[in-house]
Amino acid sequence: MIMREAKPEERRRFYAEEWKKEDLPDFLLHTLSMREFGFDLDGTGPNYRYIQFLTIEDLANFLKSKAPHAAYSSVCLYQNPKQREGWIKAELVFDIDAKDLPVKSCGCPKGEVCEKCIMEAKQLAIEFSDVLKSDFGFRDIHFVYSGRGFHMRTTDEPAMLLGASERDQMVSYIVGGVIPSDLTISFGYSRIFRKRIAYMLEKVREDELKDAIKSRRVLSKILAEKSKIIEKIKAGQIEEILRPGEIGVGTIQKLLQFLAKMNFQLTDGKVTVDTKRILRLPSSLHSGVSRKCMVIKNIEKFHPDDAVPKFLMEVEH
Repeated sequence: MIMREAKPEERRRFYAEEWKKEDLPDFLLHTLSMREFGFDLDGTGPNYRYIQFLTIEDLANFLKSKAPHAAYSSVCLYQNPKQREGWIKAELVFDIDAKDLPVKSCGCPKGEVCEKCIMEAKQLAIEFSDVLKSDFGFRDIHFVYSGRGFHMRTTDEPAMLLGASERDQMVSYIVGGVIPSDLTISFGYSRIFRKRIAYMLEKVREDELKDAIKSRRVLSKILAEKSKIIEKIKAGQIEEILRPGEIGVGTIQKLLQFLAKMNFQLTDGKVTVDTKRILRLPSSLHSGVSRKCMVIKNIEKFHPDDAVPKFLMEVEH
């Protein structure tokens, strides 16, 4: 899977031949004139900001004439997008970037991606979505492939009216970032926390665990029984992990605190909390990796190859 920067002529070809307005999601089309748009015209960053388009034709003409390195639109709606004034509401967004996952089974260095870690990011996006549906009752959840990960964009009215503090609490809940007072409850946050902790413990490397467990003897015991410990955590049977003189309450507490802290790295919390954020525009080209940023109609069936632009497919073949 080749990921490389798109050449200027490839960007121009993409917007001339492949980009089409039908690839823009309805939740953007219906609110187009109320959003701020921003562009990175040459790869130096999104410096061309505070842009408003009144019609889809205006946006289409801009993209085709400029062939930007990257295109963005705000997650929020404004009365006056050109001045970023008159804030109305904002999508509840979760950004799961494969290059920033705290643990990877693929062995990719942090900052790099491969097909395997992108698929792991996809699975996390699905699980986060399940929590938003089951625990909060949200239904209008849209998945967008960003080029190196996934944006989950929730447009339910109650979600869009949440403030920064409430969104921050949502991040803690979704990722399992705070140890609950009761770890044995079989539903709600306690269940979410145990699931995230088990996921993290399964994938965390031994050298990382050394930061939490200083005793080599205790660490060896935990590693030897890791599969059993994971199952006990999932079942809420924390007391059954304890081993007098080996794995005590203090050790378990340190382990949980360490893993909970790592959980916060599963998503970029700053993106969720920022109600004036700009995100990559679905339908645009992520020129840094030559991938289409696209709305995903069926997340279960999505594969990263679905986002390869034509100019790159021709090179690969």
